Amino acid sequence: MFAARWSVALVVCAFALCGAGCRKKVPAGATFRLDNGMRVELLATPGGDKAALALLFDVGADHDPAGRSGMAHLVEHLFSTAGVGEKSARTIKQLQEQVGHGFHAITGSDYTLYAMEVPAGRIMEEMDDAALRMSRLTPKESDLTRERARLLDEIATAQERDAPAAAMLRAAEAVRPSRAGGMREGVAAEVGAITLDEAEAFRRAHYGGATARLIVAGRFDLEEATKRIKAAFAGVPGGKVAEPRPAAGSKVTGTLVMGDAPSALAVAVPAPATRDPLYAAFLALAARVLDPPAGTRTWKADFAPLARPEVLFVQSQIAPGEPAEPAAARVRTEVDAVVGGPATGDESDRVLARFGSTLGMTPTSAEACAAQPFECAFAAGRRAQLGVDGSALAQAVRSITPEQLAAAAKLFGASNSAAVIAGGKAP
Repeated sequence: MFAARWSVALVVCAFALCGAGCRKKVPAGATFRLDNGMRVELLATPGGDKAALALLFDVGADHDPAGRSGMAHLVEHLFSTAGVGEKSARTIKQLQEQVGHGFHAITGSDYTLYAMEVPAGRIMEEMDDAALRMSRLTPKESDLTRERARLLDEIATAQERDAPAAAMLRAAEAVRPSRAGGMREGVAAEVGAITLDEAEAFRRAHYGGATARLIVAGRFDLEEATKRIKAAFAGVPGGKVAEPRPAAGSKVTGTLVMGDAPSALAVAVPAPATRDPLYAAFLALAARVLDPPAGTRTWKADFAPLARPEVLFVQSQIAPGEPAEPAAARVRTEVDAVVGGPATGDESDRVLARFGSTLGMTPTSAEACAAQPFECAFAAGRRAQLGVDGSALAQAVRSITPEQLAAAAKLFGASNSAAVIAGGKAP
């Protein structure tokens, strides 16, 4: 999910698999493809007591049908909770009680994630369950009613009730508008109109082997897992890649004020694509704004290059009675001072330290993958989806020029970014 699950993105953004473990042995691996098109990557560690599977579909909000913004998000809900064969439906609360913080479900612009991190002895069972969800899911009207209500509540929170979340969402929409009139999280009226038949037709068409990547990481037997996956997922239908909605309109920059009691500010900075010549320099500036400040800052930065790669956020609180435009100007001035500073001798090292393992620029140790198997699996899958070439990116990072830094800094300026100030009604 979008705003409601951006906390998961922060975990991945801050994921520091590298550290001292980079010089140690990497996980034992295997990659293969099933006849139905499913791509599989296995990352087995000799130590640790956990394992995780990440099921990533090449389907997201950008693929919602016309007039049904939120379809992929609703399918994500149903995929996670509906019953399978004889197994009854489950609620998110039940999942959290069974798995704790090891359950993850996210709908991004271009992907849907279903993931579990469990004690190592349970990973084979979770593989089987995921395969059944892809082939024998049996959602009912009661499931649709429950999950639609939950999704509509998330939409209301992200778009209206939660001022920081609303500011982030609207700012992101300004610089990276959702395709063809859609909206991150979904459009409430369109979600309300989705029928079970429509949701099921969309899921059956596009959430199959041809659009799926399965990544398993952590402690498990490589040979046993390979056999189990080939047997369990062999009968999953192939499906087909969904057509993306038409491209969105032009972006909007400047400052937008929502509500008459503003309390939260978000500046959205569009990030270049991973293969853009400015991407390495943008990562350097992202590392600057994410690093702990030497002095006092009135804002914080948020960038998740895999979970939410299209935009970097700068967030701040608005003091009661503080005028909106001066507040935005204050934050912009402080950020400009950080990103507009001269290049330093350790610029590349700072980028590699913060983003190296996440973006595949430095190797992942078996010890780190054993300690955080979900982050390891998710990062491997998203790098593959996004086509990130870690070696080429590392070379670009080591070759950043002052001119590239200056060009990337312009993305943070008022003519390229959007500031949104949100809040509730005045008493």
